[in-house]
Amino acid sequence: MAKLEFFFDCSSPWTWLAFSRLPGLLERTGAEIVWRPILVGGVFNAVNKDVYERRASPDARKQAYYRKDLLDWARYCNIRIGSPPVFPVRSVEAMRGAYYALDQGKLVPYATAVFETYWGELKDIGRSEVLAEVARSVGLDPHAFLAATDSVA
Repeated sequence: MAKLEFFFDCSSPWTWLAFSRLPGLLERTGAEIVWRPILVGGVFNAVNKDVYERRASPDARKQAYYRKDLLDWARYCNIRIGSPPVFPVRSVEAMRGAYYALDQGKLVPYATAVFETYWGELKDIGRSEVLAEVARSVGLDPHAFLAATDSVA
């Protein structure tokens, strides 16, 4: 059986697009998935630090095309991708929460809710109260969830 490792951070709109397509892919192929929550900011810091410089002085034409392309793909994938007021967002706790949800057998509903909360509802997933509500909405105990997201172990 084929195995797919899916590395993701809920703060990435392009990852939200890919995540939204996974159920169909897994159904068609019968592949097994291994979830790998990561911090994309950590990856950028290690291999692509100039991404922050480009964000500080963006090319207007490239930004316009980027936005159009992203919205075209969002329509195709039937998901909402807005412009969150906090971007980039601090996703450390959200992604720690993904590991907690994985341990509780609720990763997919949790990650879906985080993506929808950030990209669709435009709420700041860097805020504990927002994440507690996401946890509650997918059947996770918000107090245990927040305790787990505060832990660095």
